[in-house]
Amino acid sequence: MIYGTFGIHPHETNNDQVSKDEIIKKINTNSKIIGVGETGLDFYYNNSDKDKQIRSFKNHIDAALELDIPLIVHSRNAEAETYEILKNSNKNLKILMHCFTGSLSFALKLMELNCYFSASGIITFKNSTDLQNTFKELPLGRLLVETDSPFLAPEPMRGKKNEPSFVRYTLKKLSELKNVDMGELDKITTENFNRLFLNK
Repeated sequence: MIYGTFGIHPHETNNDQVSKDEIIKKINTNSKIIGVGETGLDFYYNNSDKDKQIRSFKNHIDAALELDIPLIVHSRNAEAETYEILKNSNKNLKILMHCFTGSLSFALKLMELNCYFSASGIITFKNSTDLQNTFKELPLGRLLVETDSPFLAPEPMRGKKNEPSFVRYTLKKLSELKNVDMGELDKITTENFNRLFLNK
């Protein structure tokens, strides 16, 4: 039941420029690596040069397309740039917006690209009403939940080191936002994961 993904985070692209072929070679070393990323753009911290982030992002996209596995996307303060790059990619690209915190308008545009959206502990935070309202609008068939462990522990564990067992608090909040039984949403999000990553 344990799977992995491989990618270079946008914060690390100054030091770790890897080609599409190098990404593919790394992923092919283990059959349990089932996704590319997380990758993407982070123009909030700008720990890496923007052009290098974009180049790395595109290399990861090309690798995901060649391997026909999902791309796991990090996007912070880069909605326009992220959307343009994804929109101009091959239509067969499978996309998961990791730890999604974007605007509703961004989410609706990404829906046109058949993206999936992962909810993290951030949706449980009291000051995250905009994000909560965005997740209310997203279809159940496109939702996943995640921990982003060891970061972003959900309420009531906020401030602690996050761990996978805390995902139940994120699921509970999402079930309240969607007005769906928690057990049913657990089943739906699991099915969404299996469909996206395991072709089940």
